[in-house]
Amino acid sequence: MKILVVDDCCSTCSLLEKYLIDWGYEPVITKDGVEALHVITNANAPRLMIVDWMMPNMDGPSLIQQTREINPNRSNYIIMLTAKAGDEAVVSAFESGADDYLAKPIDADELYGRIREGENILARHDDVGQTMDDIYLGTK
Repeated sequence: MKILVVDDCCSTCSLLEKYLIDWGYEPVITKDGVEALHVITNANAPRLMIVDWMMPNMDGPSLIQQTREINPNRSNYIIMLTAKAGDEAVVSAFESGADDYLAKPIDADELYGRIREGENILARHDDVGQTMDDIYLGTK
């Protein structure tokens, strides 16, 4: 499974890339929201994303909002990654459209668990979508 990583910090990208490869994923690394939007608009774009909050050119919340607007019918799972702490930051992340929130510094086990949950949710969305297609097409 491809996972889009959007972060302007080289050390964070390197760490995430290492974790993802070790866990059997295919990381797609971008340095800011504008670059990420180019990836997101592709037909086979990653559906699971790890997005940093503070980046140049376009911040994480703006990227998430635009991602949701580009294709509102496509299921994505987006984890907001940030050094911001506190309830206000968590609420703001979810209001921007994030599905999950993870504070820096990154805890590898927590990240892995959140990625696995994202995969499970995307799989359930796919199952429901396939069932609805089958019903609509009369194959079920």
